[in-house]
Amino acid sequence: MSWKRPNQQQERLADALRRHGVEGEHAFYSLAFQYHKNSFEALQDIPENVVAKWSSSYARLAHDERLVSTLADLVGQDPKGNTLPDWYQFFVGRRFREGSGKFFTPRPVAASMARLLPRIDKPIIMDPTCGGGTFLSQASSLWNQETCTLVGNDVEPALVELTTLILALSTPKKHRKHFLNVNIFDVSNDFARWYGRVNYILANPPFSLQIENEQFDSELFLAGYRNSDALFIDTALRLLVAGGRLVCLLPHSLIANRDFASMRSIVEKRWDLLGVISLPEGVFHLTAGTTTRADIVILRKKGSSSSNGRKMFFASVPNAGVQLNGNSHRPDSNDLETLVEEKDIQKVLGL
Repeated sequence: MSWKRPNQQQERLADALRRHGVEGEHAFYSLAFQYHKNSFEALQDIPENVVAKWSSSYARLAHDERLVSTLADLVGQDPKGNTLPDWYQFFVGRRFREGSGKFFTPRPVAASMARLLPRIDKPIIMDPTCGGGTFLSQASSLWNQETCTLVGNDVEPALVELTTLILALSTPKKHRKHFLNVNIFDVSNDFARWYGRVNYILANPPFSLQIENEQFDSELFLAGYRNSDALFIDTALRLLVAGGRLVCLLPHSLIANRDFASMRSIVEKRWDLLGVISLPEGVFHLTAGTTTRADIVILRKKGSSSSNGRKMFFASVPNAGVQLNGNSHRPDSNDLETLVEEKDIQKVLGL
């Protein structure tokens, strides 16, 4: 069901669940409810209707003591839910095949991207397309016991629930959390209330989905760039405070191809380009079954004194700590992590 070859543990659990008619989302809900049973205190803020849905799926197998024990052992081995995005993709992976524009971000890439954010006091950090919550979880780990606000949104209700579960398990209670389930390209009051309030955006938005709709108040869209990448950049501009930072993944073609030169010129009227890091082809192969090449782009919204005398950097890394295809091995080093640690890069980014 996923693009990554299932391991034996996943296959065995799927077979055991299938015997009780539990597959797809219901399989994931059963695992989520086991987390709720094991970590009730940490998860007591999960909405009741969500827990009820998880419980309903779990009830189909609750009489199977061996299977319940297997689920309990699995949760016990991963109490913070680090593998939950992998399980979600395994059980519900068909939604994320090519054509959706949605790619789960490998954890090593998300961790390095979070480290591109300067440490400020009490930031509001948002992922408008939160998927499995990996970016917000990584950002939370950097602020640790300091105060911050994490805002996750996704158009898929199940992904909002996944992010809610992961953040409840892996982040300190003092980190305030808000969750939305809206389409970022359709204006809503719940989403618009964050306009001009967000300090940092970490994201992997849907890549290059063509959008034909005349209602968007977007400079890039009105200039003829009718795709999800352009609309996301203009949406981020509305969300951020002056001087706020966007660290996101974008298709390499937007950065390198001449066809997008005018788009880049429009972007630089409103943003300071701080840096671009080109990732190797295949970074998303195991999480999304695609060889689409992506770049990490670091932008700062203009309007603050920090925009004066700016510098920028361009870099390329041969590996990002991620296995690039089914035949390769995970590299021993992580050139992306090493790059982020370079003093010259940190100076440009104000880290």
